[in-house]
Amino acid sequence: MRRASWILSSVSVLLVAAGAVSKFAVYPALHQMPEDAEGKMQFQGTITALDPQAMQRGDFANAVIRDLPVTADRKVEAVHTSGSTIVLNDRTDVFGPTGQVVSVSEHRYAVHRENLLERPTPKGERAEPHVGLSAGFPLTPEKRDYPFWDSETQTTVPAKYDGSTDRQGRKVYIYRIVAAGPLADKTVKDALPPALPKTALLALNPAAPLGSQPDVVPLEYVSTTNMTGYVDAETGVTIALESSKGITATVQGAEVFPVAKASLTTTKASERDLADTAATGALVFWILSDAGPYGMWALALVLLLLAVWLEMRHRRGLTLADEGGGVPQQRESEAEGSEPPQLHEVDAMEPGREQRP
Repeated sequence: MRRASWILSSVSVLLVAAGAVSKFAVYPALHQMPEDAEGKMQFQGTITALDPQAMQRGDFANAVIRDLPVTADRKVEAVHTSGSTIVLNDRTDVFGPTGQVVSVSEHRYAVHRENLLERPTPKGERAEPHVGLSAGFPLTPEKRDYPFWDSETQTTVPAKYDGSTDRQGRKVYIYRIVAAGPLADKTVKDALPPALPKTALLALNPAAPLGSQPDVVPLEYVSTTNMTGYVDAETGVTIALESSKGITATVQGAEVFPVAKASLTTTKASERDLADTAATGALVFWILSDAGPYGMWALALVLLLLAVWLEMRHRRGLTLADEGGGVPQQRESEAEGSEPPQLHEVDAMEPGREQRP
């Protein structure tokens, strides 16, 4: 094999190997939440909530702040990784019109690094037990329903697939989540009064059905969740989220007053940032899983065919030389070795020419 053919063949083998490594090793290793994963979302909307200061001074008639304009920041970041498991801290801070903190919600979950479903908590780490999706959607979402963990009721409800649309230039899948039930989040529940005086409840809601209740009325709390997520079809990035969550105090199943109700939607600026993140991620994944490997394999095939062509061309030239190339060479060499004809002197002189002594 000629040197050029050998080099081309070697390069083609290396390209095949590199493509295989990219598709079957590098891509799976990178197609998961990284150890330093961090995602941010910004929201705007309104909130209705109890005013703790008014409650403390007994001003129950003005204790409910209604439709207060707010903004919110949500941050989901990795705090620990162990193999295919990652522990995510999910924190949302809600701010009032002057920047004051209105409420804080924080949860920590151990999830699979690719499908984001529940995983056992790594040893030595802290995470809340749950079943279903909690802090995001799979990196490769599908057109189907997913189990979703509602932290307020501590139950698993379906995240129902509801078609696809475009959001900020990206194709997204729509998932709708509805949950309702007794408040079970211990952190939130422990911060609420288990009972209130009947007079306080009537001040909060004069129409409350409390006729047969004792002077101190025991309270129960109900949580409702209604969310719509717009999830990037290629990367699983939640580009937009519309959320309405509420907690209501009840007496024997009858609503008495709202403890908290927040209606939030992602800002357009946040949607654009998340769409850019999704686009970048999709490009990287495409290069690693498709464009890179298939491009290298195609180039390897071209180089291999070129090496075969060069080798066949070289061998054809040698065959032609063996079959007919020797005879002309021999004749040429004989011609080169022969001497030119010599002119001999004429013994007899031509008539009329005088002979010199």
